[in-house]
Amino acid sequence: MNTRIGIIGLGRLGSALARGIDRSGHTGGLYACNRTASKAQTVAAQMPTLRLCSSAAEVLRQCELVFLWTKPPDALQILETNMDLIRQRRPLLVTCVIGIPLVRFTDRWAECLPNVNMPVRKGVTALSYAPTLSEPDRRLVFDALASVGSVHVLPPEEIAFYSALCSCGPALYATMLELLADLMAARRGYDRDLCRRMVRETMLGTLLLQESDGADASEVVNRVAHPGGPSEAGVSHLRSTLPALYEAMLQKMQKW
Repeated sequence: MNTRIGIIGLGRLGSALARGIDRSGHTGGLYACNRTASKAQTVAAQMPTLRLCSSAAEVLRQCELVFLWTKPPDALQILETNMDLIRQRRPLLVTCVIGIPLVRFTDRWAECLPNVNMPVRKGVTALSYAPTLSEPDRRLVFDALASVGSVHVLPPEEIAFYSALCSCGPALYATMLELLADLMAARRGYDRDLCRRMVRETMLGTLLLQESDGADASEVVNRVAHPGGPSEAGVSHLRSTLPALYEAMLQKMQKW
């Protein structure tokens, strides 16, 4: 892809996207700006290919594809301040701020909810296109995000709910795993860091095995659990208790 890509906002998601694109070997040019210049410089120091711009307007002037990944009030202010420039140049805008009225400013837009795994190019992004977006533009957005992970095109009204699995997912899954490791460490007096590493390595290996073999959880259980053994008892308890716990969690997250 030789398209110039711009990122407005180098926060948690913007910096993750920048790192992922940098590591993907993108050759079209990567431009970015951030409200706090010192933070932008810290991010840029990690990737020589990133060119810092002095303003959102400069990114919009330089780039064909622009990711507007800021907080909602900031995103709306950027759009309103640069309305004439956007209408003149018509860059393709992609926002992770669901509900911003992009249609007021351009017909070339898309909405997405990514996650922070993009630096290792294992991100998962829920994506929705504007009804007016052409097929070449859809491919352009898709390919850019696919360079840092997997992309799932979804109905716009469902993205916020799917985000519980992908956008929120890293925080949820990391917490679940760490709580298990820390509980065992505290109960048995084991080294906490060792327990955490064992859990992470085991989970990573399990996911890779599932992907390699096309195995669902039941198949993994079949390979691990012996009748009457501890794995079988643990799985039985999880199956009886976790659905209600997850439902309560999703309700708290307003994703139910």
